[in-house]
Amino acid sequence: MVFKKIIFLFTCLLMGACSQDTDLTIARNLQEYISENTTVAEGTVLAWAANKKENTDLTYIYYSPEIGASDFRYYELKDASLAMDVFLNYERKSLENSVVFDAKLNRFSRSGSSENWCLVTYKRAGGLQISAPIKLNNKTKTTVYSNAVSVAYKTTIEPNFTWEDAAIDDNVFYFQTISDASNTLLSGTFTRDTFFQYYDTSNVLVSPNLNTEAPKALVADEIYNFMMMGIGPDNWVNMIVEEQFIPRNLEEYITINADKEITSTRAFAGTANGNKGETYIYFEPIGAAFDFRYYETEDTTVSPSDFSNYKRRSLTDISQFNGEFRRFSHSSAAEVWCLVTYISEGKLHISAPIRTKNQTRQTEWKTTVAIDNTTTLKPVFTWLDTSYAESETYFQVFTKKDASLLSGTFTVENTFQYYNESNIIGKIHTGTPEELVLDEDYKFFLFGLSSDNWINMVIQNIFIAQ
Repeated sequence: MVFKKIIFLFTCLLMGACSQDTDLTIARNLQEYISENTTVAEGTVLAWAANKKENTDLTYIYYSPEIGASDFRYYELKDASLAMDVFLNYERKSLENSVVFDAKLNRFSRSGSSENWCLVTYKRAGGLQISAPIKLNNKTKTTVYSNAVSVAYKTTIEPNFTWEDAAIDDNVFYFQTISDASNTLLSGTFTRDTFFQYYDTSNVLVSPNLNTEAPKALVADEIYNFMMMGIGPDNWVNMIVEEQFIPRNLEEYITINADKEITSTRAFAGTANGNKGETYIYFEPIGAAFDFRYYETEDTTVSPSDFSNYKRRSLTDISQFNGEFRRFSHSSAAEVWCLVTYISEGKLHISAPIRTKNQTRQTEWKTTVAIDNTTTLKPVFTWLDTSYAESETYFQVFTKKDASLLSGTFTVENTFQYYNESNIIGKIHTGTPEELVLDEDYKFFLFGLSSDNWINMVIQNIFIAQ
């Protein structure tokens, strides 16, 4: 008899464990959970979903928690064929829940490519609140990501964002966020228009709206991020646009530095090896240079000499050739006019405009160069132009195998002898370069530059001094 009681108790425990929704309840579907709450409000939770960029096997379910909300839950149809408007058909799923913007926007992360209906719930003020159903369209309406937004400025700190619908254009409203460099949300608004002015509420929906108060004014020269989600009638995100912006164009920057002498600096750009979506921008910092900046135009149709067309973008830069050059890296395949600035010894240095050609003239990277060792320790390097014979200037760099710089010279001829200055038109090193050492390894770099400062070709070669 005791044994039977134990078996019965164990069975009950198993059944309870299988049906438990939390440690304190035994709700197995959404309808049962609803019945346990005294007050229920449908369609009050603001929620929508999108697949991760370039990953249809990971879906983000976004929701905006109201102040005081708790017990955030994700529910999904038990089977995609079931009716999406019957709560009995929804079962709870345990998903990772993370913060996107503190206290303003959260998201669940769902693994798997299957399409289904889902919704989000939370409790607030003792009542249960439920979102409208969301259709997960990972495969049939994959979310399109881009940075295709035009940013114009009413004033320096009043940007206007304009975008166009993607291929799937059934968006019923658009969600826009403005955040700072630390990912703190400044503004979260909804419009039915494909534009938003910061901060103008004339086309902003009163509800929904993540802003509980008027957002603070932007600060010139600070880094901000814009994001827009185009949301369809089934609460699926058809498109996401993400773009960095920095209020204050180059002309305005020059104006606030009117006390400084304007002078030039060398800069040129080309695509990374085999990757037209990555642009390298090289520049020569002179003296005790600081505040390195990269500016670019919206496209190549504008005048490159009009500094008001140049907008700053925050990019990472690294040292090149023992610090004699530096290099920005830009993940973009768009063709633009760009330039580099920095401050040194009370002067504002501005490079000549660079015409990027990621699509039309992708930089060719090679290792082939002819080396004539007839004269001991005075090799002559000769090279040929690539497919695009547009190079007007050639930049030669010699380094030791530890990358320390020996010389950096410019010629207009397809040849250079180490070390002979008879045909050079400029140099980056000071003093006379040291002589090569017999049987030591050295590195040779060659950049073929067009008149608009685009790198048509790069040659990299390791040679042994003979």
